[in-house]
Amino acid sequence: MLERRLGLPHRLLCLTDDTQGIDPRVECLPLPTEFADTFRCRRRMWQWSRDRASLFGPRFLATDLDLVLTDDITPIVDRPEPLVMLRIGYANTLSGSFILSDTGALHGAYAAYAADPVGFPKRTGLQNASDQAMLNLWLRGQKVAEWNERRDGFAVFFGAGYERFAHLGVGPTRPQLPKGTRVVVLGSDDLGALTDPRYSWRTEWR
Repeated sequence: MLERRLGLPHRLLCLTDDTQGIDPRVECLPLPTEFADTFRCRRRMWQWSRDRASLFGPRFLATDLDLVLTDDITPIVDRPEPLVMLRIGYANTLSGSFILSDTGALHGAYAAYAADPVGFPKRTGLQNASDQAMLNLWLRGQKVAEWNERRDGFAVFFGAGYERFAHLGVGPTRPQLPKGTRVVVLGSDDLGALTDPRYSWRTEWR
């Protein structure tokens, strides 16, 4: 997808403990041992340390695996701000699924979690706080460059239970993507869309 949808020189890195079947053009890195025993996806806080420059270079785009790129993303990632994040409108939340960052731009969030891996997540007010919740806590009150769902072409929520978002042009009852969609953001409850013949855009995920 990146070869088709990103017109900038780039490397594709995958952090994984299972490299079988992965295209040789993908550079595989071992999963980090830091935070390895933490809850949910909290170990992803590792990537925000300023010490990752030797692996990632000075700037990187961190994405979830369950994204579908349906159009050119060059216009939305070819920008200079040290940190750019997607704001999910209905929840007024910065998403952890697609983040453009100078390496170390979120080092403060990493350091806060590393210093207090029990207390810092609790400060979010959520019992099972994820890395996304901790990033939102750290960034509260700070000015962050943002992508807007409609303006920048993000479509979210295709799993069961998201029918209530049909009026926004997205959701399991809306097989056609809104005009101008560049990135479909899926979650663990949405993965059925990738095998559902109603969604013609699912074939981009290859």
